[in-house]
Amino acid sequence: MDRRGENLVRPLMLAIGLHIILLSTFFIAVSPEAKTITPPPVVVIQATELTFAPSAAAEARAQKKKADAEEKRRQEEARKKAEEKKKQEEKARKEAEMKAEAKRQAELKKAEEAKKQAEAKRQAELKKAEEAKKQAEAKRQAELKKAEEAKKQAEAKKQAELKKAEAAKQKAVAEAKAKAEAKKKAAAARKAQQDAEKKAAELEVARLKKEKALEEAFKQAEAEARALEELKKKDEAELAVLNALASEKAAANVLDAMTTRITRAWRRPVAFKGGLEVYLRMSLASNGELVDVRIVKTSGDVLFDRSALTAVKRAAPFDEVKQFDAATFEEKFRSLTVKFRPED
Repeated sequence: MDRRGENLVRPLMLAIGLHIILLSTFFIAVSPEAKTITPPPVVVIQATELTFAPSAAAEARAQKKKADAEEKRRQEEARKKAEEKKKQEEKARKEAEMKAEAKRQAELKKAEEAKKQAEAKRQAELKKAEEAKKQAEAKRQAELKKAEEAKKQAEAKKQAELKKAEAAKQKAVAEAKAKAEAKKKAAAARKAQQDAEKKAAELEVARLKKEKALEEAFKQAEAEARALEELKKKDEAELAVLNALASEKAAANVLDAMTTRITRAWRRPVAFKGGLEVYLRMSLASNGELVDVRIVKTSGDVLFDRSALTAVKRAAPFDEVKQFDAATFEEKFRSLTVKFRPED
């Protein structure tokens, strides 16, 4: 029993004892034997609550209970604090995970956007290169067509001049034949008309004039024929120059197309920083097949040199060279040196 219980029981027992004494006195007073007896003086007993000091054991128990309650309270507070800290740490962990996930998603989105932009840029560059190739091909075809037209015009002009020279030649032959006939007729006339010497002399004068005129016409025809021949030679020389120019232009266009194909077939080596160039010696067959490729001037970077050789092999065969005749192919493409520089 604790201290408080002891404080309540003791006054209660004292009060009960007091009531027992009062009742005993009352019964004695009302009994028959008590009528002749002088009642004793009334003794008034005042009930006073007595407070007893608690024992040492009770005090120790109270202190222990108080200490246990305080320890339990501290443990409860510590548990609540631990739970609150755990909740805060869990909340912080979830927030950190959400932030990390949001960051990862943002980085993934950024990487995807960068990938899309790089792909769009690559497609634009491919389209631009294809357009440039088409324009170069259209320009080459236009130049070839122009050269062909010039060649046809020169040929037509040559044929017209040859036809004119042939007509002049036939005319001179006809005149020469006519001259021979005239001589024959003149001889017959002289033989048949001895008395017409004067007339024959006049005819002879006319014949001489005509012969002179025919001779001058023949000389003029010969001069014109020589002039036509010189003109023909000049036209042939001009045509040869046009053909050479067209061949040079076509060869340059084909070389540009080959370089473009090699660049497209090239794969960038690891840690490539740019600014490198390598000179390659290529040997081709007349059907465009790659016979051999080797390095004639290195870039100083072994990986880059190897990637250039691989790009040439991957880009072969070069069917563009089939359009050239044997002489042009032997001169321009049988063995050629190209400079490979990816940034160009």
